[in-house]
Amino acid sequence: MRIAYTDRQSALQTELRSYFAGLMTDERRAALSGGDGELGEGDAYRDVVRQMGADGWLALGWPEEFGGQNRSMMDQLIFTDEAAIAGAPVPFLTINSVAPTIMAYGTDEQKAFFLPKIAAGELHFSIGYSEPGAGTDLAALRTTAIRDGDEYVINGQKMWTSLVPYADYIWLACRTDPAALTTEGQAAGVKKHHGISVLIVPTSSAGFAYTPVHTMAGVDTSATYYTDVRVPTTALVGPEGRGWSLVTNQLNNERVALCSAAPIQTALRETVAFAQQTKTGDGSALIDTDWVRHNLARVHAEVEFLKLINWKIASAAASGGAPNPADASATKVFGTEFATEAYRLLMEVVGPAATIRAGSDRAHLRGRLERFQRTSLILTFGGGTNEVQRDIIAMLALGQPHQRR
Repeated sequence: MRIAYTDRQSALQTELRSYFAGLMTDERRAALSGGDGELGEGDAYRDVVRQMGADGWLALGWPEEFGGQNRSMMDQLIFTDEAAIAGAPVPFLTINSVAPTIMAYGTDEQKAFFLPKIAAGELHFSIGYSEPGAGTDLAALRTTAIRDGDEYVINGQKMWTSLVPYADYIWLACRTDPAALTTEGQAAGVKKHHGISVLIVPTSSAGFAYTPVHTMAGVDTSATYYTDVRVPTTALVGPEGRGWSLVTNQLNNERVALCSAAPIQTALRETVAFAQQTKTGDGSALIDTDWVRHNLARVHAEVEFLKLINWKIASAAASGGAPNPADASATKVFGTEFATEAYRLLMEVVGPAATIRAGSDRAHLRGRLERFQRTSLILTFGGGTNEVQRDIIAMLALGQPHQRR
């Protein structure tokens, strides 16, 4: 494996950096950081995403028939990383998680409708999985979708549904056959995974509502409610009652997508520059202090390893198929836990001022370290808790028996 970009990939990186320098104007950055939402003003977010789509970048690694450029997944990864470095908002769950699952399981009509619009930056998804009583044990979900002629009628509640204010559709896991939750079904040995389906639900549907949930990590999410929400049967993705494979496919893609090395590389580069320019009490450069160099070296070594993991998965994707579940879980565990540790180590270098939030005149490095450290904690359980990921690794990579909980 070549552990460096090829000349063509380096040229793509240079082209993208020039592109994002022009795209991310001061006005757009201000709009994306203003307002009450996680991505600022909704119009600004949609404007930037549509522009990336119109310019052909958003889905460059997709097949041309779906609006892409038929380029490699490595090129798609380079785009995602450069967007993160530039601070450009990419709907990565829609692009890198939901869309590949539609490609794998959707009908021809669903592919023709959704994928070109996603590639053009005109359509956004949120994920509707977790419930108040079904988080880690997702198969215990109770939201129902009961068939009524040529429609499904949905009732239930979801939790931790992120980015709903910007979403056009919910990728919803629901129960089209509730037998697994009945006493009779359980007595007959019906597994909880049985009867789960995936529906695509417009956020404009009558009976759909949400309330914002503000978190200490600074990332807003939502609780969503479905009261007699009706969608056509054509909203079903994959076979009815066999949606668990779609859920796990989407989650495997999500677990990889959560672990971009680019934000940590940017934070490291900024912290190194800070340490070079800052003097200690005796007049020497902060970066010449042993423990500072040790912290920076640890982050550098591990972020390079994370980058290689992502390259490996992108290279494997070029051969076809979804990410290996054990590899996806391993990437998620390492990447998210390393991120929390990396930001902690970098904050130590900057000192107490690193804890000052963005918006304050005294915030160092624009408050990025403090914000990234808080948000990185969420990623350790977003997309499936790391404890569950370790169980998956034990079973699928190490051949250990399933642990019932």
